Amino acid sequence: MNKKKKTVTTPDHLKARIKSLQLRLKAANLDALLVSNPVDIRYLTGFVGDDSWLLVRSNSIIVHILSDFRFDEQIAKEAPHAKAIMRKTSLTVALKQLVEKYKLGKIGLQQDHVTLAQSKAIGKELGRSTIKPFDDGMLVQRAVKDKTEVKPILKALDIQQEAFKRTCEYIKPGMTEYQIAAYLEYQMRLLGADGTSFPSIVAADANASLPHAIPGQKKVRKGGIILIDWGAKFGGYCSDLTRVVAIGKMPVKIKEIYQICLDAQMAAIDAIAPGKKLSDIDKVARDIISKAGYGSQFGHSLGHGIGLDIHEQPVLASRAKGVLEPGHIVTVEPGIYLPGVGGVRIEDDVLVTESSSGGGKKVLSDLPKTLESAII
Repeated sequence: MNKKKKTVTTPDHLKARIKSLQLRLKAANLDALLVSNPVDIRYLTGFVGDDSWLLVRSNSIIVHILSDFRFDEQIAKEAPHAKAIMRKTSLTVALKQLVEKYKLGKIGLQQDHVTLAQSKAIGKELGRSTIKPFDDGMLVQRAVKDKTEVKPILKALDIQQEAFKRTCEYIKPGMTEYQIAAYLEYQMRLLGADGTSFPSIVAADANASLPHAIPGQKKVRKGGIILIDWGAKFGGYCSDLTRVVAIGKMPVKIKEIYQICLDAQMAAIDAIAPGKKLSDIDKVARDIISKAGYGSQFGHSLGHGIGLDIHEQPVLASRAKGVLEPGHIVTVEPGIYLPGVGGVRIEDDVLVTESSSGGGKKVLSDLPKTLESAII
């Protein structure tokens, strides 16, 4: 399948991403970066396969995908602007041939995504002096979403919200957490999701005090609660929401902490705007929960970025450095967890916008979250 490929112009949004990376390569005096993280390869090229590498040179918009026969046709469809190198031997040998062809001197390796074995193999083939572990800045770059990224996240949210509504109509006392999780994920697939953003959390009653509970055989009951944390993927992009519902009636203690979490979440969302410190947004929610006497029961950060990965930059946390920027999409998810009783977490996804646009933020999710709406 070594047909001569017609030259295709690199799409503008990908060109901008590559050029941003190239600025960092030039500043570090690197001739190229070997991209081994599949998520970054997708972000820079559109190619979604695996077992492949990407070489980005500091002086050319043309990138090279090192792969094999299995992905030849796929690369041609997903990244027609890239040059595909269909290796006949190992990835390291194919890389060496490219390095020699373009007379590249210093090659950066993604320090967070190259294994020790890979680094040794590449060093053996190219020479240790040729390669350099590099903090590539991709996490920071990917944190700011462009318009082509917001669209699939909105679609993922549409899918997951509709699946949640269908699931709430399906839930009956006596069903297990596992049954509910399976139905929810099935509905997301039916509605067109690539898959789930992460394994869905469905936690009944006391299990809801576990922030990352694993669905099991515990049955839901009338007068009990269910914490559901779920997300859909669409076009590779993740969404992430959490709601707590009660069957028929919400227990008094859960009702109390539900309203506290809701107040904390709404206040934190209201505080979001470009230039605001990440730690300050966390503090807004944390202060409300602490004042209510539950500070020690809110042990995780307020939120995190979402994108091609479910957990991205920035992080809304007390120790986080930096500020919010237009294009950041973050979760806002305060929680209170009472062992032996249950827990509440309420989560929405928020886009940071220019200050002149909607006060500097736009809540992308729109599922109801009042106490009244939480009763099913």
